[in-house]
Amino acid sequence: MISITVAGRVVKDAELRQAGNSQVCSFSVAGDTGFGDKKQAHFFSCSLWGNQGAAIAQYLRKGTPVTISGEYSEREYDGKQYKELRVNQIELQGSKGDNQNNQQGYQQPTQNNQAPNPYAQQVAQNAQGMQNQVNQQFANANQNPAMNGGGVVDQSIPFTKHFDGQF
Repeated sequence: MISITVAGRVVKDAELRQAGNSQVCSFSVAGDTGFGDKKQAHFFSCSLWGNQGAAIAQYLRKGTPVTISGEYSEREYDGKQYKELRVNQIELQGSKGDNQNNQQGYQQPTQNNQAPNPYAQQVAQNAQGMQNQVNQQFANANQNPAMNGGGVVDQSIPFTKHFDGQF
């Protein structure tokens, strides 16, 4: 058995079909090798059997980035070599919204023109007020000469030698 891992994009929407007592999800993945003018695309016909295939078929749309691992095989048909992969593990690498803008699957929520939520406004104002307080305290601390290494020294602290910044 030859086991490989391929990272690429789904070439066309997955097809889910019944095969005896089980279901099989069929799809193709394209992965690239090389760089620049030596870049080459490799196409793999993939099959994912059972409940896992049935569950993920709806997410495998054209352009979806995936990483798949499985058992590799080749076959010849009409003089062409076909690379096949019986998938053992699949991982979606991004959301469908990352690479397509169609009307199926998850959509990013759109902004509505409703009146703002008063509670959310109050929380935002409180957060802004707290941020202003922290900024003011930080500014006051930086203006205190004792905080900057000079100025007032508390003589009640029992140190044997005072460091004045010079050696």
